[in-house]
Amino acid sequence: MRVVIVGAGNAGCAHAAELSFRGHQVVLLKTSKSMHDANFERVLERQGIDVIDNPRHGERRFQPFHLATRDLDAAFSTRPDLVFVATQSTQHEVIAKLVGPRLSAGQLVVVSPGYMGSCYFRKYSASPDVIVAEGESLPFDARIVEPGVVNVLWENTRNALAFLPRSRSDEGLKIAQALLPRYVAARSNVVESAMHNPNLILHTVGTLLSASRIEYSQGEFWMYREAFTPSTIRLMERLDEEKKAIISRTKGEPSAYLEAFKFRNEQDLDMPALDVLRKYASEGGPKGPTDMTTRYVTEDVPMGLGLMASLGLRLGVPTPVCNSLVVLAGALLGTEFESKARTLDQLGFAGMSADEFVAVING
Repeated sequence: MRVVIVGAGNAGCAHAAELSFRGHQVVLLKTSKSMHDANFERVLERQGIDVIDNPRHGERRFQPFHLATRDLDAAFSTRPDLVFVATQSTQHEVIAKLVGPRLSAGQLVVVSPGYMGSCYFRKYSASPDVIVAEGESLPFDARIVEPGVVNVLWENTRNALAFLPRSRSDEGLKIAQALLPRYVAARSNVVESAMHNPNLILHTVGTLLSASRIEYSQGEFWMYREAFTPSTIRLMERLDEEKKAIISRTKGEPSAYLEAFKFRNEQDLDMPALDVLRKYASEGGPKGPTDMTTRYVTEDVPMGLGLMASLGLRLGVPTPVCNSLVVLAGALLGTEFESKARTLDQLGFAGMSADEFVAVING
């Protein structure tokens, strides 16, 4: 397939490398100079990247790309079958405005993880015949370790997507599976997919309750190994109950965050879900965060918990734990995350009643 990957951070570089390795024609597009710029300059120079591939026993290789560029017109002149958006969710609307006018009928746009950012790409698309997929987690977990080198830490076993319009879910899933066979299921709607993003619960609770440990450790902190003690897990379960109530209200299919985590990460679905999290922590979970300005807070609180609070308010579903975590995060960082939150009004659902909103997202 011809693929344009938008975003050249940890996720963009890893997915460009892995998809190129699998035989796809990959263009890696960077649209800003805000982060990872030294790395991308090295990628531009070599038109590829060195990969440390832990899923393949630490194999190291140079992976060339069809094209690495900052030029939007050059990237889309390749007439991509699929556009994979791998930027932080805070940038979704900006990217949708840049990419939307260049989209054409028959293309699939994958926004992952989405936090309902897929709605921006429907809003700004030049063609009504574009299919947009909302992902809840990336197929590969990775970190850039030095300019021109990406370390692929983990490869998911399965991934689910939701589609806009919902009526084209079967068609969209078929295209996604041609890219990566690990896309195995279509969620009921984009709210279900957004709320099943594991970062909504794992990143936010794990980081906020570890604030003193993160700051004291001076970089020697492993959230997935250290944070999830019994009391922390009890809080996560309370937040998860609020999430499941929102999914149920939108006619989706709720499941526990640990069960969704197991679905993505473990071949053996009979394995206890908490054991799967422990396995991920020991085998592939990344080190960090190193400080409280991590995207685990600055992205997942306003884009994830903020969205969840907006959904709860619109749908009449109480979200006291979610709301408290937003306030706590703001107090810890000295900012007002409520004013930065992603809301349904921003996504194009202003003025809709709860029932109208549920009807629209279900097609």
